[in-house]
Amino acid sequence: MLLLVISMSTRTVRSYLSGGQLEGEKADGAWRFTPEQFGAFLRQDMVRQSVQAKANGKVYDFLLTGRRKQSAACLIWDWPAEGGEEENGLRERLMEAVNALELGCAYRFEEGRAQAILTGTPEGLGKLLTELG
Repeated sequence: MLLLVISMSTRTVRSYLSGGQLEGEKADGAWRFTPEQFGAFLRQDMVRQSVQAKANGKVYDFLLTGRRKQSAACLIWDWPAEGGEEENGLRERLMEAVNALELGCAYRFEEGRAQAILTGTPEGLGKLLTELG
């Protein structure tokens, strides 16, 4: 199972659902989306621009953070990748590793290129690079 977390308020999710930009099903008190539904949502121009702005904000926030209590790193990783199964497999492997290593990640795919903005400890990012590099 792939877990992809995108920070949206309940109000934002409801707005996308009522506006028809996002389709899903509520089960056991939680919204559930198939990969196809979520992929269609992310391919919309308005959503892509919003996700990209949030991803860029991840780098900006990292740079603005004052004194840290431990070492931290920010990495932008690009991969050439065709769409379809190749990109799906890449994204799934990346998200599994990100979740296991408790890293921050903003991911996007566009025009034959996958890009991830990753944050976390230098050790965690090093393990990720070793596993997926």
